[in-house]
Amino acid sequence: MNHVVTTAHHTHTPMSAARRAPIPCARTREADILLERADNDHWVVTMISPRALSWATSELCCALRSCFAGSMCLDLMSADRLLKQAHAQGFRTEFVGLGGKDVF
Repeated sequence: MNHVVTTAHHTHTPMSAARRAPIPCARTREADILLERADNDHWVVTMISPRALSWATSELCCALRSCFAGSMCLDLMSADRLLKQAHAQGFRTEFVGLGGKDVF
C-alpha cells in the first residue's frame, strides 16, 4: 500500500486536536475509520476500531509503523486510495461533514 503521509500527527492543521473535541475510541459501533476534512487540501483519517488500527499499522512501511498513532493527515488522492483499500477489507468509514455524520 503506497500512501503519501504528510504527517503522522495533524497538529499543524488549522483544525488541530487542541481546537476540536477529542474523538472517542469508538464513536459508533458501525464505523471502523473516521474521515474528517482538515482544510482544503488535507483529510484526517483516524482508525477508531482496534481492528482498523491493527490493519493500518500492518499496511504502513516499517519507518512509519513506529510513529503511527492511529491518525494521519493525507491529501485527497491518498485518502481516497486508503479508504478504497479499507473498504475492500470490509472496513466501514464514518464521514463527518457540515451536514452531520454518514457511514459508508
